[in-house]
Amino acid sequence: MTTLEKFVSFTEALSPERRRLMEEVLEDLMADSAEEDFTPDQLTELERRLADPDPKYADPEAVEALFRRHGVR
Repeated sequence: MTTLEKFVSFTEALSPERRRLMEEVLEDLMADSAEEDFTPDQLTELERRLADPDPKYADPEAVEALFRRHGVR
């Protein structure tokens, strides 16, 4: 079962009010990440990175230091 399938099963078991809240959250997420926000080149690069079988991640301490330098916690 995929994560999406698990999520659908989870939401189907929610009360109507909770399900509507979940739908609103998903609608917001989808609106914020609409493909038209990305250029074709950006979409190509995203697809390339997502297909990378051995992705590289930033060191968590370096990321934290960067945020601290910019006053974000």
